[in-house]
Amino acid sequence: MRLLLKLLLFFFTQSVFSQYLASTNYTTADGLPNNAVRSLFIDRSNVLWIGTENGISRLQNGIFQTIDETDGLSHNSCWDIAQDANGTMWFASYGGGISKYDGRKFTIFTKKNGLPANKTRKIFPFRDKVYVGTEQGISIIDINSNKVITPNVPKTKEDFICMDFFIFEGEVYFISIFDGLFKIDEKGEKPIVVPVFKGKNFYSQFLNANTIYFGNEGFVQQTNLPKLLKGKADFTTFGTSIIWDFAQTRDGKIYAAADGVYNPDGGVYEIMNNQMINVSEQLGIDSKIILNVVYDAQRNVLYAGSNDKGIYEIRLGSMIKSFPFLNRSCIDFELVGNEKFVLHNEGISILNASGALKKEVFRSDFKKFESDYIKQHPGVFKTDYRESRDFELNFKIPAEGIVFYEMVKNSSTIWVASNIGIFELNTQGKIISYIPKHSLKIGFTSDGKFIETITFAGVYVYDDVYSLKGTHYSKFEDNTPQFIVKILNHKDKTYLISVFNGLYVHQKSKFRSYLSESIWKEKKFKHITVNAKDQLVLAAEFGDVFIVEDDKQFKIKKKISKDEIAGKTINFLESYKDYLLIGTESGITIYHNGNIRLIDKEQGLKNCNFKSSKIFKDELWLGTEKGYYVLNLNQLLSDQKTAQSMAIEKILINNQPISKANYNWFEYSGKELICDYKHNSFAVDFVPKGHLFPNKLKFRYRLNSSNRWSPYSDKPSVFLSYLPHGNYNLEIEVFDQNAGKVTVFQLLKIVVQSPFWLRWWFIAGLVLIVILIVVYGVIRYKNKAKEKALIEKRIAETKLDALLSQMNPHFTFNAMNTVQDFIISNDVDNSLLFISELARLMRLTLDNSSKKTIPLDEEISFLKTYIKLENMRFGNRVTVNIVQDKAIDAPFIEVPTMLLQPFVENVFVHAFNDEHPNPKLDITFRMKARQLLECTISDNGKGKASFQKVKLHKSKALLLAAERLQLLQPEIENPISTDFTEQNGTQIRILLKV
Repeated sequence: MRLLLKLLLFFFTQSVFSQYLASTNYTTADGLPNNAVRSLFIDRSNVLWIGTENGISRLQNGIFQTIDETDGLSHNSCWDIAQDANGTMWFASYGGGISKYDGRKFTIFTKKNGLPANKTRKIFPFRDKVYVGTEQGISIIDINSNKVITPNVPKTKEDFICMDFFIFEGEVYFISIFDGLFKIDEKGEKPIVVPVFKGKNFYSQFLNANTIYFGNEGFVQQTNLPKLLKGKADFTTFGTSIIWDFAQTRDGKIYAAADGVYNPDGGVYEIMNNQMINVSEQLGIDSKIILNVVYDAQRNVLYAGSNDKGIYEIRLGSMIKSFPFLNRSCIDFELVGNEKFVLHNEGISILNASGALKKEVFRSDFKKFESDYIKQHPGVFKTDYRESRDFELNFKIPAEGIVFYEMVKNSSTIWVASNIGIFELNTQGKIISYIPKHSLKIGFTSDGKFIETITFAGVYVYDDVYSLKGTHYSKFEDNTPQFIVKILNHKDKTYLISVFNGLYVHQKSKFRSYLSESIWKEKKFKHITVNAKDQLVLAAEFGDVFIVEDDKQFKIKKKISKDEIAGKTINFLESYKDYLLIGTESGITIYHNGNIRLIDKEQGLKNCNFKSSKIFKDELWLGTEKGYYVLNLNQLLSDQKTAQSMAIEKILINNQPISKANYNWFEYSGKELICDYKHNSFAVDFVPKGHLFPNKLKFRYRLNSSNRWSPYSDKPSVFLSYLPHGNYNLEIEVFDQNAGKVTVFQLLKIVVQSPFWLRWWFIAGLVLIVILIVVYGVIRYKNKAKEKALIEKRIAETKLDALLSQMNPHFTFNAMNTVQDFIISNDVDNSLLFISELARLMRLTLDNSSKKTIPLDEEISFLKTYIKLENMRFGNRVTVNIVQDKAIDAPFIEVPTMLLQPFVENVFVHAFNDEHPNPKLDITFRMKARQLLECTISDNGKGKASFQKVKLHKSKALLLAAERLQLLQPEIENPISTDFTEQNGTQIRILLKV
């Protein structure tokens, strides 16, 4: 009977106090391609690979990246994953052979390449080879040459299904489901399969030193491998279900994945002392079809793959232990000696130093003690215990109706407040006294007096609580505490905090209100504690946290804003060393020297509706409505790993993915990205590595060290739209809420090339062209200036020559002869007139010779003087007509100086002789165009004969006039034209630009 009771107590204790580890279940809802998980593998980079019935996934930073047939995989049903000595990944498929992936491309091996079957189950890398287990035998693939060798296997009536490989003393062994254990002998030219042990139903194996475990149909077989190889099989059989996979942790624990196929006894088991212990519930695994397990030694995490509910991530070294405690609501904790008192909705549980259950005090025990007290004190009914209309003590409440409020330790006893009164218990958990009082909040003063707070009736302070002798403080006094939620003794003061009236203090039998005395105007408080510096720490339920000193003078030392605290409602406040632990509905905010950390469901706090808290030495106990948590504070507050490196997983440019050739092992292989100015919008997905909890990471970025950081984001991605041309060094800052650390990574250098018209070579070329144009212009200008100077010089010379030609010796000789004739003929008047006109002509010639142009009327006046002199020589026989167009404004039209005189002179010299009967000279001026003047000089002289005579004479004056016009007006191609006949004489047309 005693043995039975002990067993019942053992199983009860196990069910109540079993520890539950933090676990996470990933399914298709989280990105897994299929919930049927066939294989798990941790590669050298500590990335988890998951083989499913619908492709392969990589779990990194909490995100699944899927690979399937569209990426080159041979078949989506992946039954095993491995990595060879070169770092290449290998995938066994159930129907598509083997896929080899080198980080960029896939190489496929099927029956066409030499495999015995396309249904492959196992891949085992060893040295420079990969051993492949199929449903028809095995193959060996050279990892460097891809050469496939398929040794012969024994002929059997059933399929020769290879399930697993292992190494022992440098040689490769494998098991077959229906045929037992075999060795591969590779000493000869061709590998040989050698039978070792004939067995049946070998589904899996695990070698631990010299001990080997075989997963059989419904049990596990254990034996010594060296003895087995010598034919001395000595098996130990234990357990249940079918084990499909094993994993061993760094502390030596062996976990097994089980699926009973037709029996609902699957799950995760721990192999210990020749026993299979089902630990699925403690690990948070609710699937009965577990096909594989793998252990991440770096993070101390166990992964279990199911055939129906995806994968489970179990943190074996979790700093948080969960105790469901039969779903009891844990109200309060206290420590008495080495024993922990847990107040819950059903009573009190007392745990010893190791956490085992020592004793329980149930509600019925409290009710019985109350009833016994009433029987012993019948006068209690005659006393009015109704402190107010809201808190009348009801002695008729049954045991199941008892509500516990709190538990307070005083000296070596425990006091419990409830809706049926106040109870005192000794260190053994025995109820030793009862106070028929109803109070939501009780406590003791710093000098040991009992405090009873009454919401609507003030406060009692008892000198002797057992006899209810004490002092009542009226609620109508300003300093009397009202609506008290916490009582704390610190040094020689007792602090009481109110949800409406701020902070109170009791000292030397007096209460003081800091709000009423205007010491501190904060009104609403919910929690109070003392930190390592003996400072008070107070928190409002929906507000800030304050650190204050209240020794000689009250002073607020620090205020932690509610914006820095995760969550809205503060459920508990604790201090440990120089850390503050602030519990909210979102988790635990850890505050330390301005740094913030967050502990929540990702680390194992699945229920953050905290009802109570207490620190016992180096442990934080947190009560919830369904059990409690125990947190190892040294582990919790130790330095945590954070992101160690950063990789780029995906890049989009103008919303288009870049070529896969830029990636290696699913990561962007470059450090720089160069684009033209038209491709300047970028989306970059990155992956932080080396951290423990991906959901605790927040990211922000900046494009250069001189820029401001962007706001924090939960998403590991950056979108940069329409970047101007230039160079950018994209930096990512990672804030790890778990570690409380900030790390900055240089992620990518982005170069947006400028438009060609802003490139240096274009600008240099443009500058060079401009320089060449300027140089050409300067040279041309100088050449033009030289040319102009030469022209002006030549014009001056022609003008001088023209002047000289006009005053040629022939004219002078003729003029002198004419004067002589007048003198001989005693014609004094004509002599004087001729000399006067000659002098006038010479004066005009000298005046105009320095001018380039003169008004047309002056040119006509000069011609008239010259014609008059010439006509006097001819006895005034030549009829001269000078006609001017009415449209011509002669005083304002400029013509070249003395240009026309040589043409008129030719008329008098060559056109007429003494026998000419009626010589005529007509000079006409008319506007041929807007800026074009035509001068016509006509005579009725000898015509062509006269012109031929002029040509033979080679009149220098005419040649100079023609050259002069070509220099002055080069745009007029033929400024001088001549028409003549024997009968009509000669007509010369001269075009002048005006």
